Order: sequence, then C-alpha cells, then structure tokens
Amino acid sequence: MGIVTLARWLGPWADSKKAPDVPVAEHDVDGIRVRLYGTLKHQTYLIAPGLHYAGPDDPRLDRFCRVLARSGHHVVAPFIPDYLALEPCARAIADFKRVFEWLPRDCKPVVFSISFGSLLAFALAADRSDAIARLVIFGGYADFHETMRFCLTNAARDPLNQCVVMLNLLDHLEHDRAERAALAAGWRRYVERTWGRPEMKARERFVPIAEELAPEIPASVRELFLVGVGARPGAWDLALPALAKFDATALDPTPYLPRVRGRVELVHGADDDVIPYEQSHVLAAALVNADVRVHITGMYGHTGSQRPPITAMAKELVTMVRVLRVLAG
Repeated sequence: MGIVTLARWLGPWADSKKAPDVPVAEHDVDGIRVRLYGTLKHQTYLIAPGLHYAGPDDPRLDRFCRVLARSGHHVVAPFIPDYLALEPCARAIADFKRVFEWLPRDCKPVVFSISFGSLLAFALAADRSDAIARLVIFGGYADFHETMRFCLTNAARDPLNQCVVMLNLLDHLEHDRAERAALAAGWRRYVERTWGRPEMKARERFVPIAEELAPEIPASVRELFLVGVGARPGAWDLALPALAKFDATALDPTPYLPRVRGRVELVHGADDDVIPYEQSHVLAAALVNADVRVHITGMYGHTGSQRPPITAMAKELVTMVRVLRVLAG
C-alpha cells in the first residue's frame, strides 16, 4: 500500500497545502536539532536537506516527510546549521555524519537528498556505502561553479536565489565590511519573504519586497543589497570575478563520487530552475562504482509536484510511477 499512499499525496492531483497527520517527535544530537516522523519502520529515511533557512520547518519538506512516514517509513530530518544559515561549508558534512552515526547500529537507512543536500549524501556514502541501503538524490549537482553560473545568468533560473549566491561570494565582493552582518541579515529577510511563493518569481512581485526592505539596510551596503536581489542591474558583473576567486573545494562532490557504491537513484525535474537536470547526467557518469539509475521527470520541479503538458502526461505518469517505486522501497 506504500506506493498507493505516495501516489495519493505526491501525484499532480494532490492538494499541496494538505499533509497527512503522523506522529512527530524531536531529538537533540550533540546540539543538532533532529525531527523524527512516523513509528512504522518499513525503512528508515535519512534526509539530507537542501539550503533553506527553515530546514524541515519548510512546509514543503515537512509535508514530504509526513507523506513518507504515512507510507510506512521512519523519517529522520536534521536541521543542519550551516544550511539553515544558507552558507554551506565542510562543517555541514561533519554534522550530517554525526546524525547518521546517531542512528541505531542495525539501521541501514535510505539517504534522500534534496538539491544542495546531495553534497552531504555523497560525502557520507563515500565513507559508509556499506551501511546505507541506497541513495536517492533529488535535484543534485556535480559542478558547484556551473550551478552558480546557472543561478545567476540562465533565462530559466529562479531569480529568488540570486542573493544567496551573492551571500556566499560576499567575502570576494567589495563592500563595507563593518556592515557585512547587516547586509547578510537583509538578504535573509528577503528570502524569508519570497521563497516558497512561486508568484514572487515575477519581477513586479519581488522588486517591491526588496524596496520595502531597503530602508532597513545600512546606506553603505544598500545598493549592493538591491543588486544582490536583482532589483538593480549589475549582479553578474560583480559575481563573475568573485566566483573565479571563490574556493569551492569544500563544496565539490566529485572527489566523493568514485567511492560511492551500491544503488543510487538520481531523480531530477526537467524544468528545475535551480540546478539544471543535466547535472544528474554528469553525476551518473562520475559514479563509476555505483549502480546508477537516472529519472528525469516533468512531474516534479525543484520544490514539488507540478502538472506537465497534457501531451506529455502519459509518459510522465510512467516516470512518476518509477519514482514512487523508488520511494516505496
């Protein structure tokens, strides 16, 4: 019945504002907040979250975890501090491994990653493939710099992510260093006001939010704040040289990929506007010692289910069933 439950809640016919009621508890793992969903243990799912200020408090991730739990899985969703701060670093990998090591010794979880959480999943699997049932990588990336360029320049990109790219490049951008924290806090407030609301991707919607917040930003960094969110032009001219200087070694998944063994399911939305689906094909080619399956789907975007064109519906339903089988285990 697991796949039926998943189809009911994750299909394009589902109401994305409703979620099943399941038991939920919280635990502290050496200072890392961890949320536990469900009591049935057909399979334990360990979630490697994407970059999001709310982590599992994001209604979309919370809903997904509840759906997995309703289908019979036990779901473990950690709040990774550096991912909550929107500034990933090597410490996030160590924190995720600590949550994994906290699981019962007889537990071989499915590790399910979302977006930039793929780095956490691959780093863990490189060392502990023998202790993982399989990886399910949703919207993962292979090349950090190429992904950042997509987020800054591609016509199909989600414009609401631009300021997070700028935030991570901030140490290589000219600005008033004394106001760094205030600038970062301003971009975070902007993200909190806009993310998770698809209508905000339109320029006529996000620019007024930026202009409303701008008076709260110190004058010396106010223009950079506006450029960072795209309310003023010039982000790419600033970001290009900064990106060339940015050391992405800690965020590069490629050293881990040849060491990953076992089953890896790469699921990617064909219309992903944060990480393009071609990145999954690059990952598949680099996972030379793993049993890799690639699922490119128009049924799921970067942040949830979507309805594909009617002409593609039959094909997409077949792909959706394959993806749901992966989740059902």
